[in-house]
Amino acid sequence: MKTAYGKLTVLIAVLIAGTLLFAPMRFGTEDHLYAHPRSVRMNPGDSYALSYRLDSDVPQAVSYASTNEAVATVDRNGLVTAVNGGRAQIRLDAENGARASVQIEVKGAKVDTLALNTDTLTMEKGQITGLRPIFNEGAVDTSVTWRSADETVAQVDAIGRVVAVGGGNTRVTATATNGLTASAEVSVHVSGDALRIMPEEVTVGAGTYVRLGTYYLPADTTDEVVSWASSDESVLQVQDSALYAAGVGTAILSAFSRDGLGTSAIVTVEPPAADFTISPAAATIDRGRSLTLEPRFLDENGNVDENSSEHYVTWTSSNPAVATVENGVVTAVGSGQARISASADGKIASSLMDVRTLVEGVALNLDRMYVLREDTVMPIQLEATVIPADADNTRLTWTADNDLVATVNQRGRVTLVGGYGTATITATAESGAQARFTVNVVAELPEGYEKPDRGEE
Repeated sequence: MKTAYGKLTVLIAVLIAGTLLFAPMRFGTEDHLYAHPRSVRMNPGDSYALSYRLDSDVPQAVSYASTNEAVATVDRNGLVTAVNGGRAQIRLDAENGARASVQIEVKGAKVDTLALNTDTLTMEKGQITGLRPIFNEGAVDTSVTWRSADETVAQVDAIGRVVAVGGGNTRVTATATNGLTASAEVSVHVSGDALRIMPEEVTVGAGTYVRLGTYYLPADTTDEVVSWASSDESVLQVQDSALYAAGVGTAILSAFSRDGLGTSAIVTVEPPAADFTISPAAATIDRGRSLTLEPRFLDENGNVDENSSEHYVTWTSSNPAVATVENGVVTAVGSGQARISASADGKIASSLMDVRTLVEGVALNLDRMYVLREDTVMPIQLEATVIPADADNTRLTWTADNDLVATVNQRGRVTLVGGYGTATITATAESGAQARFTVNVVAELPEGYEKPDRGEE
């Protein structure tokens, strides 16, 4: 008894001890959380989606956290984004306490700075050189896109090679994938082969201030005149880059360029005309058309002064977007007003140009239609397009030539009256431009005729 009782006591004690020993494992360590992968190597800017497996009888949410967000961040769905070089640990926590972790190693650094190997490039036309991007130390994503602000001056390819195309200045810009930019100013020099004063022979009236133009070969040279000189300052003087006709006579005007080119022109100074006008004093021009203004030199009696008829005249426009002028020929560019001024013999005259844009053409959505008499209850909607669309007055007048067949309102809606026959609908612009539509009301449609869309049901 004693022995049997002792054995039973020992067995009960062992069972109780085992229950107490293994109870924590059953209630606290049944859940297991496994992360995949266990470690990841990334570059700055890269992203990686983590995954996990949770062994548990109870559904649970799993949260993510980074131990070093300066190196890597993680969102609620486990998407890791590499920020900068270094190491970080992404921790996964299940609601009931199970845990796992992923080691993150970020190689290199994100792009924080971008510069070019030079801020300026001075090139000769036809020359080829290169620009190179410079990033902060350790930067991984060093790709850039290149762009030239003016490709008529310089062009740049995908690897930063710059080609000087024509004279002038432009800016070449490199843009990193994260939006950082760096630029270099590019100046392309084009040497001149020849320099001319335009015109090479000119006659002006005494007391006149005049500016003469220069012409270079090639036309895109970057050379420029840096000094002027007169052979006889009692006849012709250079004053602040302008020429002053000081007295009657002839002088040689010379010009010298920065690159060493020189040229000359003959300037003859004659007595000035008493008065100067241009004709007409005002005019209306249609856009795209031209008008030649006539300069008139007058004597003391108001008569045409033939002796001054060859005197040099300079022309300017107050609004080149409306009208331009060259040697007295005015070209209408856009609707509006511009004052064309002419200067000669120390006097200024002007002419007011009123430029209008007229409708040059009208087009309709329908050209011709056949309609059975029983279908005349349905109207026809015509749609008109005027050319150009930015004409000053796009209003159209609609008319019908046979009211027994059809009428039309001023919105292009055609009403069929019901009678047999043909009616022509005409849309007319103020300029006289027209378009026509013909409707035929018939008892039977022509063979093979396909009904067009009437524009309104």
